[in-house]
Amino acid sequence: MIFKDKTAIITGATGGLGATVVRHFIKNGAKVAAIGRNSSTLQTLKQNFNKDNSPDIYAADITRHDEVIKVFDGIIQKFNQIDILVNITGGFAGGKSIADTDPAMWENMMKLNLTSAFLCSRQAMVYMTEQGHGKIITITAMAALEPKPNRAAYAVSKAGVIALTQALAVEGQTVNVQANTIAPGIILTKANKDSMPDADFSKWVTPDRLAETVLFLCSPKADNITGTIIRMP
Repeated sequence: MIFKDKTAIITGATGGLGATVVRHFIKNGAKVAAIGRNSSTLQTLKQNFNKDNSPDIYAADITRHDEVIKVFDGIIQKFNQIDILVNITGGFAGGKSIADTDPAMWENMMKLNLTSAFLCSRQAMVYMTEQGHGKIITITAMAALEPKPNRAAYAVSKAGVIALTQALAVEGQTVNVQANTIAPGIILTKANKDSMPDADFSKWVTPDRLAETVLFLCSPKADNITGTIIRMP
């Protein structure tokens, strides 16, 4: 198995995309640390796997520095290494022009989409630098590359994810850490379908296709790929 003896941290692990990424990594032999905010939802995720082949689960608010340090320390104590970090945690809010955007909503988008990725990537880089290797994948959005009206807070927070990833890639070159980002359009999850019941779902990117791309970027075949933005509209 391609990820045998590798430890992968997945944030946002209980969402439609996160749970799929967890499944793909476990199927390919990885030891998975699944991070989410809600303990009961994490337990439900774990119950979907065999007892001897399931993710370790960690409940934390990863927009808080102290909680990120605590959860990463716990993962290191259990697995002794961090080979892969996949930053999936995020959310969407919109519907108002910049002039009407509530500053509190703006700050929440930055915390949820950008600060969470920064804090986890920061902590991962500490360990990956010591190890001399690592892979960091972040999920941005097509909205960061092609902003639309009334979605400024979301688009800017996701654009920040791209800049963060490219900065990680530059700094990671000297310590053998590769960082890349994927920019999907609308992802075919139950939550998205429920919020847009009249949409054409056939044009949406599936979690499985996204997960396959994540795994490729984390594989040895992608050792020379870093700082890239993969568009999956």
